[in-house]
Amino acid sequence: MSSRIMAAMQELFDLIRANPLLSAGGLFAVIVAIIAETLGRGHRGTGGDFPDFDWGGD
Repeated sequence: MSSRIMAAMQELFDLIRANPLLSAGGLFAVIVAIIAETLGRGHRGTGGDFPDFDWGGD
């Protein structure tokens, strides 16, 4: 990897180490979003985010 990417990754890890509560809060938000998405699909059916369009084919 380039030194620029390594420096950016090191800075990110330093921020995570300095602020563990912010990192835990972000992880918690991601987990809640995944659970909400999973539970929401059960009520809406198995369809995806976009409806199936019929463009007039046979």
